[in-house]
Amino acid sequence: MRAPRIRWPLFGALAAAAAITLSLVAGCSSSAATHPATSTTTAAAQASGVKTAAAISRSTPVSFNIASIKAQGSLISVGLNADGSVQVPADYQQAGWYQQGRAPGEQGSAVILGHVDSYKGMGVFFYLKKVKPGDMIDVTRADGKTAHFKVTDVRMYLKSQFPDQLVFGARGGATLQVVTCGGQFDQATKSYESNVVVFSSLDSVT
Repeated sequence: MRAPRIRWPLFGALAAAAAITLSLVAGCSSSAATHPATSTTTAAAQASGVKTAAAISRSTPVSFNIASIKAQGSLISVGLNADGSVQVPADYQQAGWYQQGRAPGEQGSAVILGHVDSYKGMGVFFYLKKVKPGDMIDVTRADGKTAHFKVTDVRMYLKSQFPDQLVFGARGGATLQVVTCGGQFDQATKSYESNVVVFSSLDSVT
């Protein structure tokens, strides 16, 4: 099955006067989006057989915690838009789990998405680009289990070259990708030019 696409709503377009504010709130490096992909460690995300802890059965994720950037909150389920792109939560402070993919901890790739900001302020993943390999992402599920993922790679891709298959497709074992916007803010389109993707693999389950 073909991997879905991400199409981000343009929150900065809600008010023309908010565009300057939004670009300042983001605090993103303008040089970060000058290449199709930048990486702290590329090997982990490119590997075709990522090794992880033993996968567990499917259960709906209900919350997440990324302690290194003090990001935490509930998770809602999102699906596909009419054009085949992945839905993104309307609330800029709400993260969403792509429910048509794998659940966190399940064999395959799970994906969580959220906004970096809006003209109203910082989004749920405002500091996502600061995550580093070795950091942990904890996802609590409806079955009472918590899946603990260790970050293996942090990358940035131009939206025009977003690697759908790498993010949504199976990479071996149980993996989790967290996605937000990043890079340079385009004043003309009122949108960021790139996406930040954090790759992680299942480390343990409690």
